[in-house]
Amino acid sequence: MAPRSSTWSLIVALAAAAGCADDVPASDSGVPDGASDAGPDAGLAVTPPEIPWLEEGVPPIMLAPCPDGWREVVVEGVTECDPYPAEGPATCEAGEAHFPGEAGCRPIGEPCPAGDYAATLPTDGSVVYVNPAAPAGGDGSLAAPYAGLTEINWIWLSPGATVALAKGTYEGGIQVKEGVRIVGACARDTRVTGQTARDRAVVSVINGVGEAVVENLTIGPSPRWGVLASGGRTLVLDGVLIEETRELGIILSDAGTAITLTDSVVRNTQPETSGGTEGQGIIVGLGAHLTATRVVVDRNQMYGVSVNGAGAGASLTDVAILDTQPRASDRAWGRGLNVQLGATVNATRLLLANNHEVGVFIGGEGAVVTLTDVAIRDTQPRARDDTNGRGLVLQDGADLTAERLVIAGHHELSLFLSESGTTATLTDAVIRDTQGQVSDATWGRGVNVQFGAQLAATRLLVARNRDVGVQVSGVGTSVTLTDVAVRDTGPEASDDTGGRAVNVQEGASLTATRLVVVRGHEVGILVTDEGSALTFSDVVVSETRPQARDGISGRGLGVQLSARCEGRRLSVDNSFEFAVLAAGGSFVDLEDVTVSAVSRSACTASTCVPDIHGHGAAAIDSTLRLFRFDIDDAATCGVFLSPSDEPVAPVSVDLESGTVSNAAIGVCLQVDGYDIGRLQRDVEYRDNDLSLDSTTLPVPEPLDPVEN
Repeated sequence: MAPRSSTWSLIVALAAAAGCADDVPASDSGVPDGASDAGPDAGLAVTPPEIPWLEEGVPPIMLAPCPDGWREVVVEGVTECDPYPAEGPATCEAGEAHFPGEAGCRPIGEPCPAGDYAATLPTDGSVVYVNPAAPAGGDGSLAAPYAGLTEINWIWLSPGATVALAKGTYEGGIQVKEGVRIVGACARDTRVTGQTARDRAVVSVINGVGEAVVENLTIGPSPRWGVLASGGRTLVLDGVLIEETRELGIILSDAGTAITLTDSVVRNTQPETSGGTEGQGIIVGLGAHLTATRVVVDRNQMYGVSVNGAGAGASLTDVAILDTQPRASDRAWGRGLNVQLGATVNATRLLLANNHEVGVFIGGEGAVVTLTDVAIRDTQPRARDDTNGRGLVLQDGADLTAERLVIAGHHELSLFLSESGTTATLTDAVIRDTQGQVSDATWGRGVNVQFGAQLAATRLLVARNRDVGVQVSGVGTSVTLTDVAVRDTGPEASDDTGGRAVNVQEGASLTATRLVVVRGHEVGILVTDEGSALTFSDVVVSETRPQARDGISGRGLGVQLSARCEGRRLSVDNSFEFAVLAAGGSFVDLEDVTVSAVSRSACTASTCVPDIHGHGAAAIDSTLRLFRFDIDDAATCGVFLSPSDEPVAPVSVDLESGTVSNAAIGVCLQVDGYDIGRLQRDVEYRDNDLSLDSTTLPVPEPLDPVEN
């Protein structure tokens, strides 16, 4: 450290450069005050961050205008869209449902007619009539209908034939031939249970010509699957309620197989009685394709909708996947939408709410999902151990493109990306209100990207999450944020630690343009570890708060342990300990920097050092360059330079074209023989209690990384 006489010499050098060394006033301690360097460009105007939406506090996220029938709700300054009234989906009468985007309950399919049969049947003689109230031995005519499904020779039905099912309950099954139409009176009053069927499913598709069609009836309760389509066959389900079938509600598989599902409900699928497994809602696999419009998938087990395998696909429009329960056998799973291993899903106007473990899971190379106008809400933890409860998980090489997306009210993680080859692009999105795991109250992160995954987000709000707002970790991991606000990140509920707004570690990289970080805890933005990098333009870090448990930290921008940061147009205000810190062999190069109101933390831990920090910009074993800057109102040092107890790199600080004002000490210099000229290139020191001091002050330890 420089001796006290060196301090005097350095202060005189600062004053002499300003042309005022002949008359330097002294402070009460005998150290001269008021030294400055007012070179020709001193006080050069600093360009503030150029963020048009800064005053509003949120980027111009365009979730509205909402789709027809969806309700506008303002949350955190953003107009979100909800497909149901404030009280949620209505409880409906038998044969009715409350479809997303609609005002209330209505019949599933056509309203029930006054007579026994549907009101809109062909009149060309192609109709085969069935009525369970008729005597046996009929011929299928309106005058003498068949009494049961077993009386129909399904294979011999001609293309274009219609089988009309009267009101009543049918214990047999349906083998619907392609080109044949099955029409119930209505979903409320026509029910097929498959109790005596020989096939695995109540309704199965057999070879024919054209599409098989099933309309206006209920399938179940049944000890069998609900609907089976395979072997490249096609089926239309319109106005169908599938409830309390066994093991599977709908399954379709094989290349070329397709089901079109409209105005229908799949709910309460039950597990097998023997092993208590499965109970899945809709399963699409092995090259098949599902098209679903105006559909509710409710209270099934294990999966609401699963699309799995190369060539499998689904198009979902105006669909709600609700309350998927864990499977009965082990109380695990309960996912809303599951997409894996080469499958493709395109969803528009989709709601997922109150599912278990994961709301949307997308995994495996070749899995591709596109989401538009989608809300993923309130995923519940895994029932077996109260862990998880994640919103959207993307991993193992999957790809996601999402526009107008809300992920809210989950546990542990809201958006999770992992593994190399995994990519996501978000436009106009909100990720908010993540809570810790129910099991131990840990985590609660908004965005977590790791192990080589890549995320690009434009117009994103990350608000009221816990532990970390945006976590970026691992070599090869890359995140690009444009017009993003990260607000009100709270500490972990388990121990009141953490609460970092943005954390970049373990070799990951973050590129940010127009980023606002407000009211984080512990640190606003931290970049740590060798290979980690932050590149930015137009960033505001404001009101970072100390760690809730012990009152320490509260730093604005921290770069440590050989990390790098390069940026322009940065504002850091109302932070604690440090506004900008480069430590542990790091490199920081900033232009147009405004720092204001840096306080000492009110540490409550027994290990606290006195008067803990309060520095505007600091370099410890690191390189720091500031060009065009204004550092104002630092409680201790405007600029702090020091080696650590065990230095890992030289301290290198260059200041050019700026001001340091209203600090207790303008420059705290704890580096022997430092070239003071590097600190006074067109730099003005004004209204500081001392311009420069070399009194030994505490050097902070680096912050710990967070858990992946």
